[in-house]
Amino acid sequence: MGNQNSPMPRYHRIYLVLRQKILNGLYDESGLPAEFRLMEQYRVARVTVRRALAELLQEGLIYRRPGQGTFVNIEQVRLNRPPAQMCGLLDSLLEVVAGTSVRVVDFGMRSCPTHVREALRLAERDEALHVMRVRLHRDEPVSLITTWSPPHVALLLTPGALQQQPMLALLEDGGVRIGHADQTLSCCLADAQAAALLDEPVGAALLSVVRVVRDVDGNPVQWLSGLYRPQCYDYRMALTRAGEDKARIWLARDLSTATR
Repeated sequence: MGNQNSPMPRYHRIYLVLRQKILNGLYDESGLPAEFRLMEQYRVARVTVRRALAELLQEGLIYRRPGQGTFVNIEQVRLNRPPAQMCGLLDSLLEVVAGTSVRVVDFGMRSCPTHVREALRLAERDEALHVMRVRLHRDEPVSLITTWSPPHVALLLTPGALQQQPMLALLEDGGVRIGHADQTLSCCLADAQAAALLDEPVGAALLSVVRVVRDVDGNPVQWLSGLYRPQCYDYRMALTRAGEDKARIWLARDLSTATR
């Protein structure tokens, strides 16, 4: 199945795929394919399929009827689907608040990496405020946010306040006038620290966001790295066709995210 060199066990990859199909409604009351069908589809041994199903069973997403097969626990699926109030603009991917909680893992002035120092326009010996937060949804970790902020901004932040409000809201309350940001969206593999904090295996694929936020005068006020468990988020985009007949393209009309 897929990349045989992946550090993630095959049974766990199959579990993630089956889980996604269940939550997306591709499997319903009629049940999952028989074990031998899953073995053929994913080209794995029976023990691998059974371990993947055991993960789903432990999570409560499926149940078994002896002699009849494996079926979807519809009520549990509904609980795992993203509630409507969790949807918002793409920016909310970084600071989803409703229905979530925050655990501050690290908070303090540190010497920052060169690329961060350059992005924040700091001198070589300048320190910046390093904050690492884990956001949880239904007591499960869904994202790991690491930020670096210049000293004048650091005065506006405390660990307690960051557990109650998004960081940018605290900066704006403190008088910082947020102007714009540069952002990149990609994927990466979980290192040992991220894996432990997000309850993922080392090498698991994560959604990665890197953002540099500036005030209205163009001065950088925050460097941010966000790592997200992809199975916990939906990323939705409404597209509109535009342009001339021979050069028509899709334009994004609306962006939204939701936490599963």
